[in-house]
Amino acid sequence: MWIARTLLFAALCISCAVQVQAQRKRDKKQEAAQQTPESAAQKDKEDRERKLGEYQNTKKKHQSSQDDATRKRMKKNLKKAERHSWGKSAPWYKRWFRRNKIKS
Repeated sequence: MWIARTLLFAALCISCAVQVQAQRKRDKKQEAAQQTPESAAQKDKEDRERKLGEYQNTKKKHQSSQDDATRKRMKKNLKKAERHSWGKSAPWYKRWFRRNKIKS
């Protein structure tokens, strides 16, 4: 008798959990259906602006926590990196001696 009650209780708990999950999925689908392309674009724009603002604030905070000599060194190293290897995927010797694909 004790085993039957336990099995019945477990079956009820599992069925309730399945129903709750099904309702959650349906709510997300309804929200997505109600969202228009204009509101989605607006939301994306707001998210980009928020992320950019957060990035700029953290960058400013990081810069302000450095002393003058460190800031100068960081700026110097950034300019050196831009001059030498900014956007280059391979070292110069690999770029020079790379086999070019034959265009057909």
